[in-house]
Amino acid sequence: MIPRWPYSVVAALETGRTSGTAVLDAIRLQPGADLAVTTTTAQLREVVERLIAAGQWYDRDPDMLVVLDTGYDAPCIAHLMAGLLVEILGRLRSDRVMCRSTPPRGHNPRGGRPPKHGSEFVFGAPATWAVSRP
Repeated sequence: MIPRWPYSVVAALETGRTSGTAVLDAIRLQPGADLAVTTTTAQLREVVERLIAAGQWYDRDPDMLVVLDTGYDAPCIAHLMAGLLVEILGRLRSDRVMCRSTPPRGHNPRGGRPPKHGSEFVFGAPATWAVSRP
């Protein structure tokens, strides 16, 4: 490895009360590479498929847990990893805003277009955390 060159590293943590790790894959990121989505998803998918092919995961085993460091778009990577037996865990920024499902479409006497998104869930605003029922 060369200092200041960006790398994407996939490491496995040992089970139990240990801090042992094993590097499974490391790739150098090309300048301007889309680290957060394309490169990371392809790398993770390849590592998971290699682990399954090597007999390191069986049908009776729980899903593999993929833990992402800050800076990765965990919801997007989770969506792109759909179909693999993995669970994605990642930190989200405190100023991130998500929208709940669209409420059921009802008649609005004033007319107009139906809402595109549901109510907002703002990580930094506890008042928005309660689930609102239509």
